[in-house]
Amino acid sequence: MQDSSEALLQIADLDRQILHHQKGLETLPAKRAKIRGALDQVETELEKAQKEQNNLSLQIKLRERLVELEKSKINAANERMMGVNNQKEYMAVHREIDASTRTIKKVEDQILALEEQMEPLKEQAASIETRHQEESGRFEQEDQVYKDEEAHLSESITQAEATIKALKPKVEAELLEKYERLMLRHLIPAAVGIDDAFCGGCAASIRAQIFNEIIRAGSGECPSCRRLLFYRPKVEEPKASDSKKSDAKAG
Repeated sequence: MQDSSEALLQIADLDRQILHHQKGLETLPAKRAKIRGALDQVETELEKAQKEQNNLSLQIKLRERLVELEKSKINAANERMMGVNNQKEYMAVHREIDASTRTIKKVEDQILALEEQMEPLKEQAASIETRHQEESGRFEQEDQVYKDEEAHLSESITQAEATIKALKPKVEAELLEKYERLMLRHLIPAAVGIDDAFCGGCAASIRAQIFNEIIRAGSGECPSCRRLLFYRPKVEEPKASDSKKSDAKAG
């Protein structure tokens, strides 16, 4: 019975450790999100600057195509000019060329203005990109701490679960069944070692009569939460004077 109860107490302690580690894992996403806040902000700024650059680039390309189209019109008009037969046709073609020329001038002015807007955007984006690289490096360093913690907690849980699996055959079937029923109620730890008239799980006081019965039997249940209780008397540490006497005898 002693080996069975000791094995169960070990299992209870490991289940408590697993719960603690699981709670630790649950806090990591929020911690990682918190240190990523500055990086997210810089990425938002960078995305906005890049979007503005792309928008300006598109506007420039559209106007460049319009210039090419108007130049094609001028080339076609010049070819027709060679075959005109009268003044009226000549003036009509000339007006087409003049209109396209004015359009080209207007659009090229627009392109120049857009390109002037592009320069400060490029400088701004370059500055934000530098900050982004710095924040990325900082985040990677800080986040690695949480990655290491996650790996450590996960490994500790795996090891604890393996140890529990190895300990279960050492526990009497009826005792293990009671323990597992308590675990289904999320009472962790579900088995506790006590040396005083208090439950180590719910902290409720235990009446002297019940505590004495637990001492005699070596185990019992908490009348309040029904946890399994195992009496483990305190181990008296040797007094300093006794220790000195032992040392003197040995000398």
